[in-house]
Amino acid sequence: MGLWLVVLLAVVQGVAEFLPISSSGHLRIFQEVLGLEDPQTLFDVMLHVGTLVAVVWVYRERVAAVLAGAWRAVARRNGRTLPEFWAADADFRLFALVGLATLPTGVIALLVGPLLEGWAGSLAFVGAALLVNACLLFVLDRLLRSGKATRGLETLTWKDALLIGLAQGLAVTRGISRSGSTITAAVALGIKQDAAAAFSFLLSIPAILGALVLTLKDFDGELDLLLPGVFGAVIAAVVGIAALKLLLRILDKGRLGLFAGYCALVGLGALIWHFTS
Repeated sequence: MGLWLVVLLAVVQGVAEFLPISSSGHLRIFQEVLGLEDPQTLFDVMLHVGTLVAVVWVYRERVAAVLAGAWRAVARRNGRTLPEFWAADADFRLFALVGLATLPTGVIALLVGPLLEGWAGSLAFVGAALLVNACLLFVLDRLLRSGKATRGLETLTWKDALLIGLAQGLAVTRGISRSGSTITAAVALGIKQDAAAAFSFLLSIPAILGALVLTLKDFDGELDLLLPGVFGAVIAAVVGIAALKLLLRILDKGRLGLFAGYCALVGLGALIWHFTS
C-alpha cells in the first residue's frame, strides 16, 4: 500500500468520521473514482482505532466519569438496587443510557446491514444516501436556529436513548452520517447541541468497538499492513481530534447548512459519475 493511499484514507477517515458527512460514503466514492480496492482488514481496523482514540481523548473527562459510574454500580452500590442507583448516580445513568441506545443500532446492523452494504456497491445508492444526509443536516440546522433545544444530559430518558439509537442505525447506510443522524435526533427531542454531541460521541465508542469486532472476524493475518496501519491510525487520530473540535465549534454557533450543501453537491456528483461513466 503506497504512502499516498495511507495518508488519503486516514485523512478521509479522520475528517468524515466526525464531521457529519459520512466517512463510509466518502470512502466508497474515493474507491470508485480512483479505482481503489476496499482497505484490507488490518488497515481498516487500525483506522478505526485512530478515530476511537480521537473520541476518547476529546471526551476523556466524561468517559472517565461514565466508566467510574459503571464501576460504582458493580462494586459500591452499598445495598441499593440498580433502579435506586440509577436515580442516585448520574454517571452510571449515562453509562446505562449509552448501552441502551446501542441495542437498536446493533439490531438494525445485524438485520439489514449486509443488505444495505450490498446496495452500497452502487455509487447511485451512495449518492442518494448523501442527499438524504443533506436533508437531515438541513433539518438540524433549522432546529439549532430555532433555539428550542434546551435540555441537558441529565434530562435524558430511556425513550430518548432508544430513539437516538434508532437514528444511529440509519448510519449503517453508506452515505448517511452517524454523528449527523444522532445529533439531529437528539436536538429534535429538545436536547441542546453540546449535550447532543456529547451523547452522540459517547455512543460512538461502542459503535466503533462493534465495527472493530466485525472487522476482526475476517482478519486473515495481513501483518505486512501493520506498519502502514499504525501510521494511518496516528494520522486518523490527529485529524479526527481536529475535526471533532471543529464540529463542536460549528454546533455551538448552530450553523450546519454548509455541511448540508456540501453533502448535496457530493451526492449529486456521485449520481452524475454513476450515470455518465
